[in-house]
Amino acid sequence: MSLFKTDPEPWNLHVGDGCLVGIPETLVRIIDIGRYDPPQDVGWLPRPHTMLVVVPADYPDEALSEDDGDTIDLESAAPVTIKLVSRT
Repeated sequence: MSLFKTDPEPWNLHVGDGCLVGIPETLVRIIDIGRYDPPQDVGWLPRPHTMLVVVPADYPDEALSEDDGDTIDLESAAPVTIKLVSRT
């Protein structure tokens, strides 16, 4: 599962093609929060210190495994807007 989508779809792209990459408006559920001090070495800079692991809001609990979810770096340069919809 990935929040990021391409337009056109990746299988329709050829070398040299242009595409848009982004996260469409998506309702998600946070399944984990990672806080790292010092920031975690994950292979990119700047190293993240707060990350959310999310799945689509309708993703069934019984289907969750530790490898599910997509990660959002809260300090990323990507223009991501997060709005609280509910707490359970």
